[in-house]
Amino acid sequence: MSPAEPLHFRPDRGNVLAGIFIAAIFFIIVGWAPQYLFWILLFPLVFIFWVLRSATIVDDNGITIRYAFKGNKQFAWEEINGVGFKGSRSLVQTTAGEEHPLPGVTFNSLPKLAEASRGRIPDAITAAQEDADGKMEVVDRDGHRVLMTQEEYQAHLQQQKRDNPGTSH
Repeated sequence: MSPAEPLHFRPDRGNVLAGIFIAAIFFIIVGWAPQYLFWILLFPLVFIFWVLRSATIVDDNGITIRYAFKGNKQFAWEEINGVGFKGSRSLVQTTAGEEHPLPGVTFNSLPKLAEASRGRIPDAITAAQEDADGKMEVVDRDGHRVLMTQEEYQAHLQQQKRDNPGTSH
């Protein structure tokens, strides 16, 4: 197997535009009292620096995390238990029991992450989509939802007719 190119995950660069927009608004605010409010312009600048500096790099050797405001971290594949999510944050879990945030990695980037890791990190999104292909969602009166194939649905309807002969579905 030939070595793959490292894949870089970064926060969305569209956030730079948001930082510039916030800086423009803050610039107007600073105009009212520049001698007291000049320091608030640092917030959008720090945010823009974070967007441009932070990254998660995945290659054949492991995962390298580049943070904007703390030391970088590097983990070999043998040190990694997996990737998890808490809210909107993605975290790498190590064999030592530590969790480290992965900048730029979202739940929707799992297929690319699985490809870059050469299957070491499973792709839950594609597996779920493949499992749901050709199935329909059936909702009962209580709001319970289940995925069924067309054949399973027909068998379900036949069973309901046998259980409740006087009703129509």
